[in-house]
Amino acid sequence: MTNTVAQLTLQETRLLFGGVVHFDNAQKVCDEGLKLLKTAPKTITIDMSQLQSSSSVVVAILVSWLRVASQNQQTLLFGNMPEKLRAIISVSGLTDVLPQAI
Repeated sequence: MTNTVAQLTLQETRLLFGGVVHFDNAQKVCDEGLKLLKTAPKTITIDMSQLQSSSSVVVAILVSWLRVASQNQQTLLFGNMPEKLRAIISVSGLTDVLPQAI
């Protein structure tokens, strides 16, 4: 894993979520994502194809985004999720909460 910083880029109906997320930058990443979601369409896919880290911190960010999106009547889908992140979500019992895009 490289030390690439976490990056978020909104591209129409996709929020590209990449780089490395860790405890020290998690709050900044979460806040930046919430800011971008305010300008996003009603249905958006969080594309994690460039995400280089998988941890409970990332899961917490996704749940936070999902909670706020729900309050704003937005639908979030989660695509290109790394296998390790998928395993954390599964063992946490959140598979139905964090819907995967096809």
